[in-house]
Amino acid sequence: MDDDGQVVEIVDDYLAVCTDREYSPNTIRARAHDLKIWLVFLRMLGIDLLEATPEHVDQFAGWLRRPIPAGGLRAVEADDLPGREASTVNRALDSVWMFYEFLARRGLGMGLHTGRVRPARTGDHRGFLAGIAAGSVTERPTRLKETKRRPSTLTDSEVQRILDSCAHLRDRLLMSMMFETGCRVGQALGLRHEDVNTDQRTITLRPRDNNVNRARGKSRDPKQIPVRQTLLELYTDYLFTEYGELDCDYVFVSLWDGNGATPMSYWAVMSLVKRLRRRAGIDFHPHQFRHTHATALLRAGVRLEVAAELLTHSSTRTTSDIYGHLDTDDVVDELERTGFWGAR
Repeated sequence: MDDDGQVVEIVDDYLAVCTDREYSPNTIRARAHDLKIWLVFLRMLGIDLLEATPEHVDQFAGWLRRPIPAGGLRAVEADDLPGREASTVNRALDSVWMFYEFLARRGLGMGLHTGRVRPARTGDHRGFLAGIAAGSVTERPTRLKETKRRPSTLTDSEVQRILDSCAHLRDRLLMSMMFETGCRVGQALGLRHEDVNTDQRTITLRPRDNNVNRARGKSRDPKQIPVRQTLLELYTDYLFTEYGELDCDYVFVSLWDGNGATPMSYWAVMSLVKRLRRRAGIDFHPHQFRHTHATALLRAGVRLEVAAELLTHSSTRTTSDIYGHLDTDDVVDELERTGFWGAR
């Protein structure tokens, strides 16, 4: 919104293009939030949206870390921490960069001046002319250095406490499925009964664009995931005890909100998670089930390419970058397993 409370049409056009390209609702929401903050910053400086320069992007990065009024000073205490994490700042900078790329195609704004061309290096995404023509990469000059952190996981006892806090079989099935398969919330919410094969003991995570609850999974191709018999038994109990004769294709539906058999939404899941946090006394997020499952796979010695397939990653590099972490216990276990210490 501008100062008069009117929609900023050029930003609205950009978000509409993101929608047409079928970006996930969470991605569009994040970009809208980032651009709102960018507009607030520009208004504070008295700069028009189309008059912004790369120098303003630099200032924006610093302001996101320590937001203060324009021209103001802020006393820095010994324990004064940045207002936002570097990863959050970089996401906002990416949103700004992509927005001005969109404007550049219309001949507006600073556009490509926000990028810097450098020679291609090993590890960069290479086009089909790689090795034939000299390569170059456009990178974003304003980017903060991020500290690589180990994904947060749950212990077995914490998972059990969460499952024991579920008041309904539906809720226990949802939490169990995310823990045992590592699927994303969107993948679980888009699951249909036809995707559950009790004979082969598998579930198939299918990317669908027509989910009425707007559930989305990041994978482009269907992935068949093996599951344990106990999970299928829980699914069967849920069907007979709570689902009954409902006329709905979706596995996870809202049963107690008075709206009939409607597919469960993201909002309903987060509302459930808040209740489970209070009951279990554990501050967790649904994605931690995925982190826990992926970490357990790699610790058990599952090959990286198999883990990537089970996690529906597009490449093993994604799996390695996110989950290829070791702590001291992992290192000690590997040294003992290989007999390295005993051989010296």
